[in-house]
Amino acid sequence: MLASFFVRNFRSILELTLDFSYAEGKAPNRHSTSEIIPFFEAAKGKRFVPCMAYFGANASGKSNLLKAFSALHYLVWAGTPLAVLYDPNLLNPKFHETTFDLSFYLDADRFDYRVSFSASSITNECLRKNGIPIFSFDHTKAEFAPSLLSAAYSHEKLADIFRVECTDGEGRQIKSFLHRIGRAYAGLHPDIRKAFRYIRSDVRIFENDGPLPLPVAVDFLASAMDRDSEAALREITDVVRRLDIDITSIDFTKVELKSDEPAHRESFLRRDPDSGARHAIHISSIHKNAEGSDVVLNFLKHESAGTQRLASLVGLILCALKSGGVFIIDELECSLHPLLMRELVLLFKKRRLNPNNAQLIFTSHNTDILDDSILRISEISLVRKTAANGTLVRRLADARKDGDDIRNVTNFRKQYLAGFYSAVPHPAL
Repeated sequence: MLASFFVRNFRSILELTLDFSYAEGKAPNRHSTSEIIPFFEAAKGKRFVPCMAYFGANASGKSNLLKAFSALHYLVWAGTPLAVLYDPNLLNPKFHETTFDLSFYLDADRFDYRVSFSASSITNECLRKNGIPIFSFDHTKAEFAPSLLSAAYSHEKLADIFRVECTDGEGRQIKSFLHRIGRAYAGLHPDIRKAFRYIRSDVRIFENDGPLPLPVAVDFLASAMDRDSEAALREITDVVRRLDIDITSIDFTKVELKSDEPAHRESFLRRDPDSGARHAIHISSIHKNAEGSDVVLNFLKHESAGTQRLASLVGLILCALKSGGVFIIDELECSLHPLLMRELVLLFKKRRLNPNNAQLIFTSHNTDILDDSILRISEISLVRKTAANGTLVRRLADARKDGDDIRNVTNFRKQYLAGFYSAVPHPAL
């Protein structure tokens, strides 16, 4: 369960903390039995929200909040070169490194993973469990918890793994230790394995910078369903149909292409990583015609952009709901009717639909959802940007603590659009 994310010197962000705690003090009446979930309880007294929505003007930095998650994900999961990930604030040279600090709960234990890096080296990396370091590196000076050591992996052995696999041989750390241990030595320690798996698999980010093919979304969902792709596709289709899309079923047909055969139009191209064989995946959607008979359509050619995006989103959302992970998406409302966006948010807010405490984090310009009393003041954040301080984030719960008269019965949408909370554009055309 995601608790917080500290970001320093990344794109438009100078320094801020994204807080996902429930910040309203007293719990609502009958909160444990209400249909709409106000918070999850990770440990005694530690409550966190199921959703977080970020609203703000264009160019305020909303997307950069999500890109920071993505950069950390690629640093840990893929070992992406630092020069690719290092993207500092160019308008304020106050800091010379980027720092990420992700805090999350697994069961009742709090994990904190912190990393600071430049384009050429990682200067600090630390993984803590309940405040106690499991490992830490400060300018390549290594410290390991006694629980990490064994006869096979002494302090010297771990330090040697770090030196050989994480440094450039010239005293600079260029790879995350969590990345190398998580990928190559998964059995070394259960806590390292848990933390690596959380960042790698349980935090899903969709930046909305390109289409997400339905076969990829099916693969994501199948990973949470014993690799059963057919069952995953059926479940996606069922949810899409219940969202008032008149598709009765969706089918995949895979055709192997000859070495010199061009990719088929209006199909998805996939290459087998082992054999190198190329396959065209044809996606068909079945509808009923006016006489009640089945009509087969080409999904990529005949379905709307909104329907295609919705089907893929449903796959990622169902994966998060089944695994209890975090789904992070930029511009959730893109190509979707406001009522469909509302239903996607409710998948995370309704107790019977979210038994594994999955969380949804999204940016949006669609303020209709602020009228529905679905999101609480702990789940609405306003984003703005200044030249001196970069992107700033303020939750409505924080505004209430500062003395503003904000309650969960307030018409957030009307006040937001009137500029009451700032974070709106002021055009002068």
